[in-house]
Amino acid sequence: MQSGPSTPQSHSSGHTFHFRDKSFTKPIFFPHGPGDSILHQMINILINAFHEKTPMTLKLPAAVSTLLCMTASLAAQAEGNVTQVDMQPISIEGSHIDNTQIIPTEQMTRNLAASVADVFRDQSAITIGGGSHNAQRLYLRGIDASNLNITIDGAIQGRSLFQHHGGIGSLDPYLLKRVEVLAGPGADRGAGALGGAIRFETVDAQDLLSPDQQSGATIRAGYYTADRSDHGAATAYTRLGSHSGLMAHIKGVNREDYETGGGDRVHGSAGRDRHYFIKFSLLENEGHSLRLSAERSRNSGLYRWAAGDGAYDPDAPLEYQINDRDTYIVNYRYHALHTPLVNLSLNLFNNENTLNNQTRNNETTSTGKGFELRNNAVIDWISSTHNLVTGIDYYTEDGEIYNNGERQGHRNNLNNLGLFIQDHVYIGRLTLSGGARFDRYETDYGRIAISGNEISPNAGIEVNIGKGWSTFANYGEAVRSTGVIPIGWLASAVDTPTFNAQTGKRSFGRSFRPESSQQKEAGFRYQARGLFHDADRFDASLTYFHNDIDNLIVQIGGSRGQPVTGFYNDDRVTSKGWEARTSWQSGRYQTTLSYLHAKTVDQNGDRITTIRRVGSNTGDRLVWDHVWRIEKNMTMGYTLVAQAGLEDGEIDRSGHTLHHVQAQWQPARIPALSLSLAVRNLFDRRYSEQTTIGDDGATLEPGRDIRMMARYQF
Repeated sequence: MQSGPSTPQSHSSGHTFHFRDKSFTKPIFFPHGPGDSILHQMINILINAFHEKTPMTLKLPAAVSTLLCMTASLAAQAEGNVTQVDMQPISIEGSHIDNTQIIPTEQMTRNLAASVADVFRDQSAITIGGGSHNAQRLYLRGIDASNLNITIDGAIQGRSLFQHHGGIGSLDPYLLKRVEVLAGPGADRGAGALGGAIRFETVDAQDLLSPDQQSGATIRAGYYTADRSDHGAATAYTRLGSHSGLMAHIKGVNREDYETGGGDRVHGSAGRDRHYFIKFSLLENEGHSLRLSAERSRNSGLYRWAAGDGAYDPDAPLEYQINDRDTYIVNYRYHALHTPLVNLSLNLFNNENTLNNQTRNNETTSTGKGFELRNNAVIDWISSTHNLVTGIDYYTEDGEIYNNGERQGHRNNLNNLGLFIQDHVYIGRLTLSGGARFDRYETDYGRIAISGNEISPNAGIEVNIGKGWSTFANYGEAVRSTGVIPIGWLASAVDTPTFNAQTGKRSFGRSFRPESSQQKEAGFRYQARGLFHDADRFDASLTYFHNDIDNLIVQIGGSRGQPVTGFYNDDRVTSKGWEARTSWQSGRYQTTLSYLHAKTVDQNGDRITTIRRVGSNTGDRLVWDHVWRIEKNMTMGYTLVAQAGLEDGEIDRSGHTLHHVQAQWQPARIPALSLSLAVRNLFDRRYSEQTTIGDDGATLEPGRDIRMMARYQF
């Protein structure tokens, strides 16, 4: 096939093309004597640090890190080696051998996270580019979030709506119980996980209630200085009998244009967020659990439209836009009490995303529906233990665009049926992983639907070398047929577009193929208890990764109102590099250090510039986080984010170093009250993220942001 299907029914290996008329249808050890000598050392450190002739931005991390380590040592001396304070650990190790990273909810709360972007800002492997809310995009190891399978309580979040809209999504981080980042391969990641997956899990009413509490409520009020934003939220929750609970939540944020480092205001960054959430949960009733939830998340404001995610323009016209997400979810689980062979879960969801430009009377919608049924069986066989996951999932999504109330162009549909099996086998010091995923897909391109079948295998191994060391290696594949084309452009496709007719591309004249990825990982892990003293814990990992993404489906045309006249498989894009993570916990103190070196390159090995919905590049990135629980009712934290500059070929982006501090306090006389303070970008650094489009003219990020929050729990 030279230029796509030219007959009503054409065939290529494993794929079918047919016409469809849519118009019809991360320690420092300090020996010490008495505790007061440590206090004198601490005072001397502060005095010496701030009299040295070094820049303030270098003094602070050294002073704070040293003090935090010494105070941890002081706390350990005061408490002895027996008492341990229960702190939420920061996980840097995978479940099984899949390198799953858990984003600690403690970190989100300490930083007063207000958005999805805030959830990930202090992660080395993830960057958030774009500046203003409507243009923000997420990149995992250089791969755009459009190539990840992102779910909230199992609900897939759907495709990009508009070329210049970031589409990072919105939710209230205070509702999150668990956030998983799965950068490696696996058959149970869901469909289209070319670069991995991100999973959000929300709290239940029972998570918010103490064991002897029948009902309660929480109210929050806050103010953030960078965008002069007012934050308010209320959550009510109650038990309904011995196993059931109900919660309802509402949140509102009103923001003005935010200030950059130096005090400039970013034109077109003001807006409003509204979030509504209700959830019923029946838990562990003779092995049965049922969760029902409904959610609406809305962001609205006067934002840039055309080139809204491009180079900053202080005089750009603004248009009133409303971005809604409505999600309805049913989660059922049955864990058999008398056998480890049955741990069944069923997830059903409906997720609708809408971008409404009221200035233009234009609306783009995406309605996704689907289910996943899986079973996790634990099988002891001879001298091995198997954790066997089997399942089936289905997803369908319709995309449409309306002008003045009338549908324009084509309704584009996709559907994907997947069958998967994933086994983790534990044999002494050896862990083996293997699985496969079968996908049956069909996607509309104009009036032509592309369908086919693919099998994506994966395998992994981890060996416990001894003395806390282990080594691992993983390989896996994934497939997708939906492309990186926003729905607004898909709707404008001509009836009979060309396929693989783009000259200069390796796919020219070849059969049209689904997108695919081949992911490879290898590395080491180390775990130790009592490394420096009896009560500490140390974890470390080093991972090399290499991900080839082939045949990304892109379009010909579509910009500036032009119709899309064809589709083609783009050349290979590769994300490769290494990631290191360490964590040390001693008593009330914990520190985590992470470092990422990554390159996203084209088929010639050259770094790519930022390409929407494909990928981007950054310099090496280091994140060093500290948290110290001074007393039971007081916590302090400090985070250093260092982003190296990047100069390579066409890319020339400046680096930056940011310092964030946090404090939380619960007054002893009012234990229900919690007061929090977080200062982001303490020294008011003027910078832009390297993944933001626009090079030297890219939209700047917020400057110093003093965040204050009061929370009262009834």
